[in-house]
Amino acid sequence: MDERRRFRVFIGIVVSIVVIGSLFVVGAARAENADNWALLASAVTVCALAFVALLVARKRLKEMKSGIPSEDERLTAIKERAGYLSFFASMYVCLGLGFIFGVFTEDGTIEFLTVGEIMFLLVAVMGIIYMLAWTAVSRGTGRL
Repeated sequence: MDERRRFRVFIGIVVSIVVIGSLFVVGAARAENADNWALLASAVTVCALAFVALLVARKRLKEMKSGIPSEDERLTAIKERAGYLSFFASMYVCLGLGFIFGVFTEDGTIEFLTVGEIMFLLVAVMGIIYMLAWTAVSRGTGRL
């Protein structure tokens, strides 16, 4: 896929995500039992997503105009390596959380996180592990 087409696909995905997020915010605002903090957090998340997407789009557009490729072989290899390293680390985090969840809820006396909170925690940990792996691999701080 050429650069211009990839850029158009990127813009289409970003616009659809922002529209869906905006519809969620509007729907949450119209709800009878609307939670103001959830509404505010959703609106801030949609705005932050739109801002970051705008920055990335400006950078890609500038790179396309200058003729610089947005990704070369080195960057692709770094992303792949960081991706599979974070995937393996995330599997161990999932196993650990499953073990902890099983131990704490086995006797039923200790309250633990809900499934939604556990999923949020897993996604956050996976993102942090990916960022750390990407930073370590891209700086060449050793063989991971």
